[in-house]
Amino acid sequence: MTRTLFSYLCILSALLAGGMLSSCNKDDLITTGVPPRIILDNPTGVYDVKVGRELTIAPRYENAEGATYTWKVDGVLRGTAPTFTSSWDEAGEYYIDLTVTTSGGSITEEMRVDVLEPGIPYISLPFAGDELVLKTGTDYVLTPEIANTTDDDTDLSVSWVIDGKEYSTTRTLHFVAETTGDYAVSVTATNIDGSDTRSFTIRVLDSLPFTLEFPSQSYFMTSTTRYTFAGRAVMLRPIISGLDATLFEWSVDGQPVECDSDIFTFTPDTPGEYVVNLTVDGSAGASVTVVCVDATEESRWRKPGSASSSRCNKVFEWVPAPGQFIGETASGGFTGTSHEAAAEWAMQRMREEQYVSLGAFGGYIIVGFDHSIENIETSYDFSIMANAFFNVNTGTGGSNEPGIVYVSQDVNGNGLPDDEWYELRGSETGKAETLSDYAVTYYRPSAPAMNVQWTDCLGQSGTVDYLSAFHKQPYYYPAWIEADSYTLRGTRLKDRTSQNSDTGMWDNSCFAWGYADNMGSDVLSSNDSGGGEGQRNGFLIKNAMYINGTHINLRYIDFIRVHTGINSKAGWLGEVSTEVFGFEDLNLAGK
Repeated sequence: MTRTLFSYLCILSALLAGGMLSSCNKDDLITTGVPPRIILDNPTGVYDVKVGRELTIAPRYENAEGATYTWKVDGVLRGTAPTFTSSWDEAGEYYIDLTVTTSGGSITEEMRVDVLEPGIPYISLPFAGDELVLKTGTDYVLTPEIANTTDDDTDLSVSWVIDGKEYSTTRTLHFVAETTGDYAVSVTATNIDGSDTRSFTIRVLDSLPFTLEFPSQSYFMTSTTRYTFAGRAVMLRPIISGLDATLFEWSVDGQPVECDSDIFTFTPDTPGEYVVNLTVDGSAGASVTVVCVDATEESRWRKPGSASSSRCNKVFEWVPAPGQFIGETASGGFTGTSHEAAAEWAMQRMREEQYVSLGAFGGYIIVGFDHSIENIETSYDFSIMANAFFNVNTGTGGSNEPGIVYVSQDVNGNGLPDDEWYELRGSETGKAETLSDYAVTYYRPSAPAMNVQWTDCLGQSGTVDYLSAFHKQPYYYPAWIEADSYTLRGTRLKDRTSQNSDTGMWDNSCFAWGYADNMGSDVLSSNDSGGGEGQRNGFLIKNAMYINGTHINLRYIDFIRVHTGINSKAGWLGEVSTEVFGFEDLNLAGK
């Protein structure tokens, strides 16, 4: 990849010079005239092929009139044509140099060929368990992920069988749920190396089963109990699926209250336990306990002492979404299987000011301090270190992978982040394209080196792509998530991911302010050289808000949570994922 990036810089230099000077090549030779340009048919520069099978590489060229071509494999000349075809008898990594020479100059592009051992085409499906439930009339499209498929897998065949009869031989199943009943479905993928079959049931119903529940405050904090001080409102919003949810009836301790919305604002006047019940559409019901603690905000305030550290001292949860940096051993990644060990690893990384990736959308981290962080009102209260940066050539674009920031007080005094979370307002809050209660479910792949499939609450689906060119750990799905699927939710921003059609380079543009890992107006310091490490954003506690967007006045906070706020991917660079390097109380750090 080093030489590929170097080539991009050379081309850019030529464009800036108006094309009057030659581009440089990898040997730093300079000529006159317009140099040729190589545009690979695989933008990563990495090709996959299996042992014994042919691979053809067919780049496009610009400014290549009268060009000569040389292809060298591990330093040995293997071709002189514009395209290259070869096969390999042994698995391994092979490096190819393509040199194109014209009267205007010479340019060399390096590629890598990963020659793979034969592999069975294992199948993964985008749902958990062995049953898929659909409503009558649904026009459903099911696309499995199939392992050990490469660019040359022309021999792959797929067969779908429903109730004993072959239904389709396409890779994607298009199923129309016309009548109720159970349909026995199997899909078989076959190549020269073997086959794999997955069987499941499609259950078609007149109406889908519904869920109505009050969520816990985080993935590993399983209690749904809510805590507040006397006189402070708690806003309750359930998670609802499979219901039209047009009629909401709320009650407190059995007494009906006036509220016909999916959000109920409950403000207890005296300490005690209250049971809040919700009935939806006259039938579905759920309840949650609200505890009004026998304490005041002032009494829970943990004021810093002379020995207090400005840096966070504990990671309570690190629950990333799947991503290319999850479980990566090459960069010292965490490969354990317990969430306690994962949290400690993440904390040690931040002590060393090393990045912790949150993976794709919704992946999060929760941190705490040895004291409460005071709301000063007139200046930034805390900062989050990340690695966003602008494009060094344009001063825009670059790498911005914004994280949504939340804060919480230890209202119940147990030292755990199981209290109310309040999102910090940002520049995109309240905009039509910003989704405030978005959810994505990720599914464990059935075999190593596979994409991770996801579905969201809008009925959309996609993958977190496996990037064998850069990150070869077996799985991007976190090893300490025991379930075969898990759901992450929170605010989602509209992505600003784009690709330059001329250079093939990707940009993730920044948002104005209010997000971690983002070159907004709230950046306190940054490394503008392109490395990004050391970039810090400042945050104001006074921007905390309830789930309906109204202000909540917090005297201090005890916990901070950040989750990846974008569901997007940048081609061969992979998923957009927030990275954090550390959290700091600016009141103790001297800003």
